[in-house]
Amino acid sequence: MRDDVVIQERYGERSEEYFWNTASDDVVMAVLTPALRAMTTARRPLRVLDVGCGPGNTLRRLQPWGQTFGAEYSEVGLSVARRRGLTRLVAADSLRLPFSAETMDCVLALDVIEHVKDDIAALREAHRLLRPGGVLVLTVPAFMSLWRSHDELYGHYRRYSKAALLAAVRAAGFETERCEFTKCLFYFPLLVRARLDRARKGDAPGGDDFFDIPSWLNTMLRWQIVWEHRLRIGRILPVGVTLVWMGRRPAR
Repeated sequence: MRDDVVIQERYGERSEEYFWNTASDDVVMAVLTPALRAMTTARRPLRVLDVGCGPGNTLRRLQPWGQTFGAEYSEVGLSVARRRGLTRLVAADSLRLPFSAETMDCVLALDVIEHVKDDIAALREAHRLLRPGGVLVLTVPAFMSLWRSHDELYGHYRRYSKAALLAAVRAAGFETERCEFTKCLFYFPLLVRARLDRARKGDAPGGDDFFDIPSWLNTMLRWQIVWEHRLRIGRILPVGVTLVWMGRRPAR
């Protein structure tokens, strides 16, 4: 994400309660929790790293699972996370993370690798940090057909097809356990928005996808996304707005 103070402050302010972000965290935790539970032992706490932790929304949900660490490129994002009482935070690029090899049980990179020019290099850095058998969780925006001003504003290099994402994680040495679409029912409305956005005249900048909506509608849309995932619609439909991927560094 661009390290722009206004953008980062807006993201930090809106993302904590906004349905798009809270539902994404709900889905990620539903995917990840069984894996974290299976890795938990009495011998030591799990070590979990959230790469691109931003204002720390997901990081706070991860805290009950062990020692949690957050890495964030943006100093503005880190300052928001610190104001929320989070510790074990580092300012770092996803290509050069200041942790020793094979020290993490789980790494998350949620809406991160689309911001990195060399996404495979970022995935290989996550691979370096994970212990053999450790879990990686990714979310990425899906389909270049949905490219719009939001992508430009937040510094995306690309959106992913499922095949492209699977090829990238395979090239970085990971084994896939899950890969599915989420927010499927938003695909066609956002396709229309993307086409209108790309057709805007001149160089007039577009906006992002944070809109002021009533709290009741915010709650309803959050649960629509959550229940869509619980019903496994993303495993059936060939389209969605976001891809959720989980896999592992192969055990030795």
